[in-house]
This record gives sequence, C-alpha cells and structure tokens, in this order.
Amino acid sequence: MTSKPHSTEPKSRPVTRTLRVRLYPGNAANGLYLEQLAGACRFAWNRVLAEHQTAYRMWRSFGKLGLGPGSPTFFTLGKRFTKLRNAPGNEWLHDYSHAIVKYACKYMADAYAAFFDPDRPDHGCPQFKAKYYTEPGFTIPSNVRIGDGSLYIPKRGWMRLGPLRRYADCKPLTVRCKQESERRQPTWYAYITFEVPVGHPDVCPPAGHGAVGVDRNVGQATDSTGAVHSMLETTVEDAKIKRYQRRMARQQKGSKRRRGTGGKLRKLNRKQARRRDTTTHQISRKIADTAHTVVLEDLDTKSMTKSAKGTVENPGRNVKAKSGLNRAILASGWGQLEQKLTYKAGQVVKVDPAYTSQACSRCGHTAKSNRPSQAVFACGACGFQANADHNAAVNILARAGLPHGPVQAHVPGASARGGAIPPWPAARSAKGTPMSREPELGRESP
Repeated sequence: MTSKPHSTEPKSRPVTRTLRVRLYPGNAANGLYLEQLAGACRFAWNRVLAEHQTAYRMWRSFGKLGLGPGSPTFFTLGKRFTKLRNAPGNEWLHDYSHAIVKYACKYMADAYAAFFDPDRPDHGCPQFKAKYYTEPGFTIPSNVRIGDGSLYIPKRGWMRLGPLRRYADCKPLTVRCKQESERRQPTWYAYITFEVPVGHPDVCPPAGHGAVGVDRNVGQATDSTGAVHSMLETTVEDAKIKRYQRRMARQQKGSKRRRGTGGKLRKLNRKQARRRDTTTHQISRKIADTAHTVVLEDLDTKSMTKSAKGTVENPGRNVKAKSGLNRAILASGWGQLEQKLTYKAGQVVKVDPAYTSQACSRCGHTAKSNRPSQAVFACGACGFQANADHNAAVNILARAGLPHGPVQAHVPGASARGGAIPPWPAARSAKGTPMSREPELGRESP
C-alpha cells in the first residue's frame, strides 16, 4: 500500500472580520443582568490589580525576599481570580460565567505586557476602573453560540441580535458586548469576530493590478492619481467637547452633575470615533479598488504628536499651536487608514518619508523653497508646478521602485486636477517594506 504525497500547494488561511450589531436584552431583567455581568468584570479587574500591586509592594519593602508577586501573565492573574472567586463573601460571582469574568485578567495581562514593552514607552501601568467613568462591557472569549438571529449569553439565555448583513454563515470566534449609551434605557452592541474564508463572497478582493501612492495630510489623503479623500468635518463636535471639558473642570469631583457632564462627553467622543471609523473604511475601500499595491509613508505618529511643553528648565515653544496640530493629526485617522489598508489592499509598502513633499517629481530637485505655500509646489530648478500633495504622492510611489505608468482610478473625481503631474519620473533605487497580511486575496503585483 503506497501513501499519497502531501500537497505542496499553499493553503489559503482564513481571515477575521468584526461586525458591530445591536444587542436587544428584551426586558429590564436581562438588561440589568448585562450591567451586573459587566460590573463583575470590573470588580475582578480592580481586586486582582489591587492584590498584585500589594504583593509587589510587600516584596519590595522586605528586601525582595521570596518568590515575589510573579509575572503578571494571564496564567498568574487567572490563579488570583480563582482564589478571589472561591473566597468567602464572593459567592455571588458564581452567578456569572467563570470564563467571561476571568477574561478581564487577559486584558490586564495585555496591559502589563504593553507597559513593560520597551517599544511602547507611552503605555502606562494598568489603572483601576471607576464605576461611573468606565464603559460597561464584557467578552465572551469562546464557544460563541449564534442562532436564529440571537446570541446566547452563558448562564442567562438567548438575546436577540440585530440583522447580520454579512458573514452570517461563518464561524463566530469571540464577542465583545458593550453598553454605548447614557440614557436610562442603555443601548447594547455586540462586536462579533468571525472566521471568514478568503473566497467568501462577502470578502471584497482588491484590484488585480496597478500601484498607487498615498500622501496622508491633516484632514485628508491624496493619492498619486490626483484623488483627494477628505475626512468629515467635526467642527461642531469639537466645540461641544471643549465646552463640556471646561464645564467638567469647574464641577466638583464625585458630584452627580459632573457625572452627567462626563456622560455627555463620552457620547460625543463615541460619535466622533464612529464617524472617523466609517470615513477611514470608505477611503480605504476606494483606494483598494483603485490599485493592488498601495505605497504609504512610514510615519511615526506617536513621535509626531508628542507634547511640546518641555520642562521647567527648557520650556517648549509654540505649545498651543503644536497641541492643536497634534489634535488635528490624531483626528485625521492616519493609523486607522493604514490598518484598514493592510487587509483590504493586495499589498501595502512603506517607504522613507524624508523630503517627499520638497522633492520635484519631474527633475528630482529637493529644496525647502519648492513649497511657496502649503498647497502649491513650484520647483526652483525646472519650473514645474503642481498641487503639493499630489506631487508628494507621486514621489511616494516612485520611491518604492514600482512601475511608472499612471494608474487610472476607478472612482469618480479621481482624475488629476489642474497642474497635474506629467509622465511619471524614473524609479529610485530605494525599496519599501511589504506589509501584506493577505497575499491570497490579490494577484502578484506587476
């Protein structure tokens, strides 16, 4: 009996997609149970964090004798939670799912890992969660059951879901349930993560060929075809947020009025976050439909948005203007756009951003004087003039060493504006770094 050889063809790995779906408790008792379950997760977080910090301080105070508090991993923190759950006086925790409440320790372990990571110096130590200033929520980590438009909550029963417009036939992996309302009748949403095959009809494939460079700016993104993708205006929301922040600063801590102002502030922040997420989804889909390969600048957003206050000995300059620029950069959604393009486009390439806005895409002359204004590029060597963002997008594409032929956009209004760039320049030798997470979705780039 001869054995059949194993297939050497690469298997396409499934991808994950998350949907935000309305969750209807159905009655007041179910809604109260969801809030109590979220409160149990918050209780477990605070108690386990307090015990770990106390053990660490005792270990430091007595000369670091003994084994110490242990590494704050999910395993060690989970053992603390098990002792907490079985301790006298905490019998009420048995009314809720052990896996759901224990998963709060997983978030704490991830927070500690980010705190100790040298590559993430801005991430602080995990903090305690206050009752009235923490968004209620919990996670069903495994064994997710969805059937007939309903979600099964362990130890409670089925609760109706909103319509699943996509991925209804796929396997659900995890569910994050969050309360996103400040009303007396709170609104619950379920963030369902599905395991989706690559060939699923709901997975939109990227363009089969072509390449496009994208220059990200404050409030908009411009690609090398001349299309300008603008973020939505949030002037009204920004003004309301500032007003509520000033009001909250004047109110007494712990008062009911301050609590109500904080609720209004959280509502506006959620609205801005949803609008930013929707806009970046729309922009990334348009760019992914335009070309298979997307070239971006390798921007360090954290360093670009650091505070300019300085210290007492060396105070910063133009602090107010720099803080406004930082807010505008963060509101532009650069990181979200890059994250969404990594799984929507066929391939994402990141290049060095140095002097892409000051170099001429026709002759290569680089000088600060080439930018007489924020929107106009005028080369001092060859006299070439164009839109500054469009010129930078062409330089970004050329810096990746990709073909020079112009890429025709598939969306209306994407043709080059007045003063458009003529035939593309010669490719530079510098190569970019590919970041494709789903090479199976697209064809081989030309």
